[in-house]
Amino acid sequence: MRNSTKQGRNRISMSQRFGLIAAAAVGVAAFALPARAALIVTLNGTTTITDGGAGDTDPTSGQIIANTNVAGFGVAITVAKSNSPGASGLGLLEISSLDVRNNNTGNATLTINVSDNNYTTPAGAAGSAMKLESTASGNMTSAAVGNTVSFQSFVDPANGQPTALNPSPLQTFTKANPALTSEPFAGSVNSAWTRGAGAYSLTSVTTLSLAPNAQAQTSGTTAGSLVPEPTALALLLAAAPLVARRRR
Repeated sequence: MRNSTKQGRNRISMSQRFGLIAAAAVGVAAFALPARAALIVTLNGTTTITDGGAGDTDPTSGQIIANTNVAGFGVAITVAKSNSPGASGLGLLEISSLDVRNNNTGNATLTINVSDNNYTTPAGAAGSAMKLESTASGNMTSAAVGNTVSFQSFVDPANGQPTALNPSPLQTFTKANPALTSEPFAGSVNSAWTRGAGAYSLTSVTTLSLAPNAQAQTSGTTAGSLVPEPTALALLLAAAPLVARRRR
């Protein structure tokens, strides 16, 4: 009886040991994995909506749909989305549709940040030449002359989130024609950056300065891609003069 009791205690002790070892192994594995922060939208630095979290009405992973009020602005986001870790040779971060209305009694400014990390596409070695593309378009409705919408993109080769590193040129669109109730805008810029050893992150920043009751509908795309190498055709064209000289 004593022996069986002793064996039972040993069994319990061994199972507890295995449980502790397994838990420790899981902890070490979790520590070793790269940090994965979901797609995040931050409004005016005070309100944060995380993919799948409070305020996101879209259950799809990698997409956020939200309707909220921040700092006197009515904000409808349809849709903020990310393709992290990337596809078809591009890392993409987009706001497909952003509708903002200034419900304040005076001029006011709202800033909207969208970010995601762990982009690994396009594949490239550390030091590879990369391109950051930043595209924006939209309309300002019932806006006053001088109201603005600006859009800027950022990339962090070290995968920090959100990032304020390697900015693209700032695009600022200004309401200029008082005769137009709805004034459209569009622009696209790109800049160079250098690939790090691992994954990278993308962030976009939209800033709207609007008069009371003014509204802006915007969309913006931030993309990371490899700088294209010379094509075979370009190489042939470059070599053509040499071939002609040899024939002469």
